[in-house]
Amino acid sequence: MLRVLGAALVLGSSLLYGWKLKTQLSDHMNQLLAIRELFKMLSGEIAYAKAPLPEAFGRIARRQGGAVSDILLEIAGRMERPGEGSLGEIWCQVWEQHRGELLLWEEELWIIQGMGKNLGYLDIEMQRNHIAMYTGQLEERIAQAGRELRAKQKLYQYLSVTGGLFLILILI
Repeated sequence: MLRVLGAALVLGSSLLYGWKLKTQLSDHMNQLLAIRELFKMLSGEIAYAKAPLPEAFGRIARRQGGAVSDILLEIAGRMERPGEGSLGEIWCQVWEQHRGELLLWEEELWIIQGMGKNLGYLDIEMQRNHIAMYTGQLEERIAQAGRELRAKQKLYQYLSVTGGLFLILILI
């Protein structure tokens, strides 16, 4: 009886671990898509609304949700306080501070930080081109993450089941 219960617990925990890994992959993809949406909305705010950046960040944050929204609100708040530094410095610092909440890889964080370094310094067209360049780089990362998502989700599912069964066989 105890062996059956132990086997069920081992198999259940291995399935939960595989599910957790699959969920992290899809959350990573969702964060990349939210950041792409941020880039596009920011380009629109700069080009059409011609809003000051703190105001644009606030409007975008209200339309989005999650960690990206919190980051934008923090950037907007810090920009309005004197002596906080340039927008590029604030942008990089805040994204770095929130790194633990995000499921971003080093290259993706580099793209995000690079995009923010030159905001506010260039004319409207140059800023839009700058954002478009980094959006293109982000699109490549999204495509790569999509391929990994499809491949690794099945892999994690199969490995969690077979790993759990293998561990049960070893323990019995």
